[in-house]
Amino acid sequence: TFSSIGLAVCGFWFFKAFQKIGGQRAGRTIGILLSTLFLNISLQHGILALGGLFFASNPEALYAVLAIDIFVLAGVAALGVYLAFYILLPKCSPWPATVATFLFGVTVSGLIIAVHPQPFIDIKNSIDWNMPQWLKALTYYLLILNIGPIFVIFTKNFLHAATRNVKFISFIISLLALAGIVNIS
Repeated sequence: TFSSIGLAVCGFWFFKAFQKIGGQRAGRTIGILLSTLFLNISLQHGILALGGLFFASNPEALYAVLAIDIFVLAGVAALGVYLAFYILLPKCSPWPATVATFLFGVTVSGLIIAVHPQPFIDIKNSIDWNMPQWLKALTYYLLILNIGPIFVIFTKNFLHAATRNVKFISFIISLLALAGIVNIS
């Protein structure tokens, strides 16, 4: 829940800060899409956090939360991949990779519905999603497709930024994205 609130605040703050200091064509499409990406990641985190908080004792509700969350994650990952191609490879169309990412996410959502895992609270009071290992691996790849573009975009921005403020913000966001990748690994 706290990460969700933090990401939402970060999305609003990020857009305002980048408009002020002139990062990545601030105020234009990229600034708006990056803010939208952070807000959607916040929504995705919020679904999982609040669902786990309120429905921890109900396996069927937790399963529904997981299925909804993975579907939202598919859209967020597709947006991230779109932005990565749009920013890093402006001469290439971002649509094939975006559509492929979204279809991969929808496939993972469908597999979760087909497998119908029964989540439960384990001995450490955390949620065990009770998914087969192959489905956990597919979910992991979808999470990498969600976090990876943020890392790549802001690492590039850090390396090519003209001002110290843009470098600093880009470095912090890259570092947080790398921490997210390490965390899910």
